[in-house]
Amino acid sequence: MDYIAIKSEETTERGSNHYRNKMKKRKQFAKRFLHNAKGFGRIGIFGRGAEVDQEQYNYLVNILEAMTKQKDTEERQLMANNVLGQLEGKEIRISSNQLGSRVFENLLPFTDEENFAKLMDTFAENFRAVCCDKFASHVLQRMLYVALLRAVAPLQTEDDDAEHGSTEQEGSKKPRQTKGGDGVDRAGQSIWPFSEYTLKEPYSDAHRQMCGKFVQRLAMFLINNLEEFVWDNTANYIVRQCILNLSGIGEMKMFDNRGTKGTPMATAEVKRLIVPEEWQKLLTEINIRLMAWPQFADLPYNELASVILQTLLRALSTLEERFLVSQLCSKLHNEAFLTENNCAKKEEDDASEYAEEKSFAEEDESKLPKVFQQEASIRLLESCISVAPSNFFKENLFEGLFRGRLKDLALSKMHNFAVQKLIEHTDDKDLIEIVLLELENSMEDILRVGHTGVVLALAKACARLACQQGKYVKLLLDALHSGEVASEKMITAVLYLLPADIKVENTPSINLHGSLILQAILEFNKPIKFVNALLEMPNDRLANILSDPRGSFVANAYTGSRFVGEKSREKMVRHLEGQYSRLMLTPHGSHVVEIMYNAGNPAQRENIVRELADNCEQLNSKPWGMVINKRLLVDTYKRDPARWKVAIKSDAKVEKLFDKLVGGKKRKLNKEGKE
Repeated sequence: MDYIAIKSEETTERGSNHYRNKMKKRKQFAKRFLHNAKGFGRIGIFGRGAEVDQEQYNYLVNILEAMTKQKDTEERQLMANNVLGQLEGKEIRISSNQLGSRVFENLLPFTDEENFAKLMDTFAENFRAVCCDKFASHVLQRMLYVALLRAVAPLQTEDDDAEHGSTEQEGSKKPRQTKGGDGVDRAGQSIWPFSEYTLKEPYSDAHRQMCGKFVQRLAMFLINNLEEFVWDNTANYIVRQCILNLSGIGEMKMFDNRGTKGTPMATAEVKRLIVPEEWQKLLTEINIRLMAWPQFADLPYNELASVILQTLLRALSTLEERFLVSQLCSKLHNEAFLTENNCAKKEEDDASEYAEEKSFAEEDESKLPKVFQQEASIRLLESCISVAPSNFFKENLFEGLFRGRLKDLALSKMHNFAVQKLIEHTDDKDLIEIVLLELENSMEDILRVGHTGVVLALAKACARLACQQGKYVKLLLDALHSGEVASEKMITAVLYLLPADIKVENTPSINLHGSLILQAILEFNKPIKFVNALLEMPNDRLANILSDPRGSFVANAYTGSRFVGEKSREKMVRHLEGQYSRLMLTPHGSHVVEIMYNAGNPAQRENIVRELADNCEQLNSKPWGMVINKRLLVDTYKRDPARWKVAIKSDAKVEKLFDKLVGGKKRKLNKEGKE
């Protein structure tokens, strides 16, 4: 089969600099917004939304500009209270203006008890108008979140507060984890981080009770108007945030793990705030009302209604309301996902399972269950897969919707993510065997169309459940035409996810999913084939791979796997001798040097430092090289090797003692192999 090109449809993977870059973009967005606001003001355009006069507009511009320079908390509080005093009686109109909305959102968390109470009363009297306003609704969302934090702060333990707040300042160290501390629901929206501040600020008990009543009052208003607000773009967003807040989850993010705008469901783990029990009862009331709608079966096929249901599933699962989750998933499956015609089609498929299979391109879409017909319903199905109880997952979702259709779904651009989600949440070894059986003749086709996430999900599942590992490796290598090729070709075929017999003009870049697949395979019970292949590669070629941002994490998997022996790790350290100075030329390669140093025996460690000492000037020319120089005492070795041996032993003892006391910080990986 001819391969011209293999697309890589990779889901978003977040590296160690993800949140740092995201914060940088937010600051750039804030500067651009301020610059544009000034420009529009000069030509007589005073923001979108509600009209404000030139004097008010210029005042708001000056306030927004002052915010970007103000970092002191007391000054923020003073500014917030002064501005709200100046705008008293005009809050609704100003917040309905684009610029006014931006200013109010940033000032709200730093207002004192009296001003915040007045604002809550003002907005409560105008809930309907505010919920449906394009700009004022964002102020209401921020007010809801701030009221939540003020109300529940006493219920949190010190550990909860620390973890909730630490995500604000250490987001770059906690990948793929929903950050509760930044308080941002729109790109660049929050100039002043406020979550940690709000949780620690000593408000009076009366004020906290008032904030709690505001949350409940808004929730009841939304429940009573649910039939109307579900279909309104602006109010829908407030309903979703309220659902999450009632379960203790902070503000929603604009993007999920696929990078699709507006979908609140995400795979990240969330640190939940402790909330009063009566708030959880309101969440149950929303669930009951939605399930009682006559048009419930049609809700999954509407984008706005679907995201409400996704958010509700997420909130209920966060509270560990297993009965409610099972009840909602069951109703969706029976009444919306799998209609009577779908059941008939499933029986027909089972009866003709030995008939010749048709490609998905030729198959009529009507043969698939209704849930697969629209993007909105597929997303909701993925949410059900993520939270459904094991028995329901296996007996209903898998058997009723996926079994017998996995090949076609995996080859479909719209459906392959659902297959990935299914595999990721499978905790039954028998199901993985069935999945592999259905996909065993399609692995090459799946790679060709670029749905590499399905292949990666299988690798992770085989490693996680310790099953079907040998079969998976055989299927993967057969799909890449690399079962009998040399070691270097086999490794590069997996890393590039290109068949070994394909000739390319230029060396392709390492495929992210290819690197993650190799890392998962190294976690298999018997990875000896790939361990030997890595050791047999020319060390300069291996150094090229380990210097790559994606390839460097193979070193982490190799040295961190329980099933790669100590002798194999030492062989790798020895194999890379002569390449350590070259690895130091890149930041990711420098991590590999440190990893190999830690994996080696004392003699090998000295050899690494000796090699680095011979190129000390080049080492110090890079910022990451200076870090390695300091950690490994390379300069000390260059001056006096005997003194280095004493110093490095002393440092090791201190580090070991420090680790026992507070825990050392090492290069940690998440499930995707990223820092």
